[in-house]
Amino acid sequence: MKNLVVLACICAVAYARAQFSENLESSTIYSSYNYASGSNLDNSEQSNTTPSYIYYDGQDAIVDENVSEVEAVTTGGIVSERKGRYQSISDQEIDETAPRGVGPTTCKEKNERYAVPGSCDKYIECLNGTAEEKQCPDGLRYNPNVKFNVDPCQYPIDVPCLARAALQPAQPTDACPHLYGYFKTGDARNCSGFRNCVNGVGYDFTCPEGLAFSSDTYRCEWPDEVADCDAEAFLGFRCPEIPISKELGPPVGFRTYRSPSDCQKYFICIDGKPRRLSCGGYSAFDELTESCVAADEVADCPTELRNEAKKSRDAEQQRLTAQAAFEKLRSAPKDTYEYATTPEPFYDPEQYNIENETQSPQTQLF
Repeated sequence: MKNLVVLACICAVAYARAQFSENLESSTIYSSYNYASGSNLDNSEQSNTTPSYIYYDGQDAIVDENVSEVEAVTTGGIVSERKGRYQSISDQEIDETAPRGVGPTTCKEKNERYAVPGSCDKYIECLNGTAEEKQCPDGLRYNPNVKFNVDPCQYPIDVPCLARAALQPAQPTDACPHLYGYFKTGDARNCSGFRNCVNGVGYDFTCPEGLAFSSDTYRCEWPDEVADCDAEAFLGFRCPEIPISKELGPPVGFRTYRSPSDCQKYFICIDGKPRRLSCGGYSAFDELTESCVAADEVADCPTELRNEAKKSRDAEQQRLTAQAAFEKLRSAPKDTYEYATTPEPFYDPEQYNIENETQSPQTQLF
């Protein structure tokens, strides 16, 4: 009996030591986790919580029980699957440029993109959970606001970089200052030309007459709205100075002037800056009515233009007269119609005698 009691005591001591060792290991694990994450779990929570995986998003420890395997960048290495204890792998390369939640082999989202901090043309693309750093072509910027199925590299006017100011060095060619972009080709006196560069190859274009290319908007604008364009030199017209009345102040609105060299063109002066417009067809600008009228009504137009305008107006008048006659006939009652031709005679097959008709041998009936 005494031996049995001694044996029972030995077993109890062994069991207690085993339990103490297991609790100590668990406490060490959770103490390390709490220290890294900054959480304050009490002893009861520690004993009842057994996460399968822990990873770091660059700032906080993240517990995820739904992930089959987690490898995330930490300051001490990579925390992998717990197999009795957490194993730290310190010889893995750490990507210092990656945003929060992105490591060398994992991403926060399966398919997503993230801007590289401080860079305007670099980004990290996660495809099927694998992260890869990419860079837009020279001249384009990374736009983080587009959907995943849209090319994120876009023109600077569409991408405000703000704090992401760093860019790759320019890669100029003989035709282009950057591989991609729209660039002005003229100077302040020749503002309408621009070049579209695609992979370093330039394609030249010209704005519509009277408009200037804006490098800020990538559009053709009024020349007085383009900062680096001299509107007066470009259009060849200077708005006349208007005396300012002390009683009435500066004139309100705008003034119009016919072009001295072309009666079909005219200028609108807004705040002393000209904008050029044109009358279409065989019309010309009349300063008296401040509108476009037939060119044969403007004495300053060339004779040839005035003659063509008169022919065009006469032809239009004839067309309108014919159209009015047709509309009048169409609106008249049907019983007033007069037919110009008589109806064809009625043909009765029973009155036709084929035997009395002379036929050629080729057409005789047998």
